[in-house]
Amino acid sequence: MVDGESLQSLCDKFVQLQKSERTKRAYRCDLRQFLEHLQLTKKGYRSVTRRKRSDLVADLSEFVESFGKYDIHSQHLTNGTTLNRKRFTLVKFFDYLIDIKDFPFNPARKLPVYPAREFSNTPTLSKEQITKLIAQMSADRTKSKAHFRNYLLISTLFHFALRRHELVNLKWSQVLEHPIPHWQVRQKRNRIKYLPLFSKFQNRLDEFVTLHGKPSDYIFTPLKNNRTKDLEKPLSTNAVLLIVQKVAMSYLNGKHVHPHSFRATFICLARDAGIPSKTIMNTTGQKNVQTLDYYDIRSHLEINAVHHMANIFV
Repeated sequence: MVDGESLQSLCDKFVQLQKSERTKRAYRCDLRQFLEHLQLTKKGYRSVTRRKRSDLVADLSEFVESFGKYDIHSQHLTNGTTLNRKRFTLVKFFDYLIDIKDFPFNPARKLPVYPAREFSNTPTLSKEQITKLIAQMSADRTKSKAHFRNYLLISTLFHFALRRHELVNLKWSQVLEHPIPHWQVRQKRNRIKYLPLFSKFQNRLDEFVTLHGKPSDYIFTPLKNNRTKDLEKPLSTNAVLLIVQKVAMSYLNGKHVHPHSFRATFICLARDAGIPSKTIMNTTGQKNVQTLDYYDIRSHLEINAVHHMANIFV
């Protein structure tokens, strides 16, 4: 091939080098969009090296910024995190080309880091809302296997502050008894975290097994599968989203929440309770306080040191 190995082939090889399946999916999607946008799907990598550097940087910038969303009034960028993720994918891919193909430079590093939200816009629940939700779902748990599974699913998302992919990969074999009851959770970048199982939750797990057995080593499995009939596989992350939406309609008057809402709610309530950041991070698995702060979306008017000084005023 005059233009050398195809960019599509190089993208595939680059994706396969990643350890995390989540990272593979994200990179694969971003790079597919990139090749399609620049009409490079069937081109070799040398066709890119022949382009003027300024033109290549401009093309990458146009691609990334095509995903931008803007506030209707202020016209400020509202999804800088998305743009930065796509920029990062391109940075890593062109670094890969430099390593294996002596690509002359990394055009993605010329792109700006886009302004991102200082805080997450994830919708959360109040302490009263989450308490009422768990209590109502607990009362309904014996109505059916679906009710019980969904009750455990919501409780697990909240009480252990799990991400969707962490939840669906939980296994009965990861429930361990020593040194204290806990389970082993595989999180982002294949890191392992250990979360204590409190006795009331353990009792509910035992009750579920007594009533419904263990159809699989996975804790959360589908109740029906019209396509393949396989009920031993884990729920998909999309199925978790649909369950959360169904729960919101049934118990929260249709409030807009999604699976990550329970993790964010955990962080906000833990901060309200004055729990140290390190202790919270032992649950969430986050590595720095800045990431924890991102999900602490409590009102700055309510959590403000002014209130603590008010009694000095006369």
